[in-house]
Amino acid sequence: MNEYEVISPEIVDIVSGAGDISFLSALFYPVLAGGWSGFFASLALIPALLIGLNFSDKIKNANNELIDANPTSISNPIILKIFGFLFFILVVINFFSAVRELVQIYYLLYFEELLLFIKDLLIQIFLTIVGFAIASLYFQPERVNITVDKSSTVAEDLIALLTFGLKVPLALATMLSQTIIFYGVYLLFFGFISFFIGGAEGQLLDGIATLMVGAFAPLVFYLLFLFLFPIFNLYLAILHIPKIGKDN
Repeated sequence: MNEYEVISPEIVDIVSGAGDISFLSALFYPVLAGGWSGFFASLALIPALLIGLNFSDKIKNANNELIDANPTSISNPIILKIFGFLFFILVVINFFSAVRELVQIYYLLYFEELLLFIKDLLIQIFLTIVGFAIASLYFQPERVNITVDKSSTVAEDLIALLTFGLKVPLALATMLSQTIIFYGVYLLFFGFISFFIGGAEGQLLDGIATLMVGAFAPLVFYLLFLFLFPIFNLYLAILHIPKIGKDN
């Protein structure tokens, strides 16, 4: 009897399928290379992960200070509420669409299928909670230092929406980082299964890469804000040129 006949053939494909390895995942291939290269790569990986987790935890306060130090104005808060409502609806639709797809993929005839279904369902629930957290910021713009200025123009409101998008990752840096790390752990767990069952390395490498991204995510959000926010401010300064002297 084939070793895979005790489980669903579809599950064998899901568990042992390697998939395409991304460029980021390929950077961590030496960890699985074995020999001295794999040994030293593993030694370097663990401290890097710990440094990322520790540094990102400390930069969380810097993210909050960055939000407080950079206020943004919008002419009417109803604009954010409309976008927030639309985002909320999209999150709900995405959740039920994902559940429907899971039901179509897994027939739940095998215990392994039930485990995979529960695992993917938990992932979708967790991502939906994060989506709701993001949507809540649209209804509470004061959390990302958004103020109301009736004199703001349509162009200034557009820049305010773009700036709001930059501030959302800063405000939810911890939650987003933990979500990415959680997803990385999930990929690692099933990556080990696929590695030992079918010798596939893709999911395992993806799991390692995702863990590293999650560990350094708050720092990435911080640097992204520092790079893009001055550009948005430059556009705002240009838009304010025609108003010079009219306020007097």
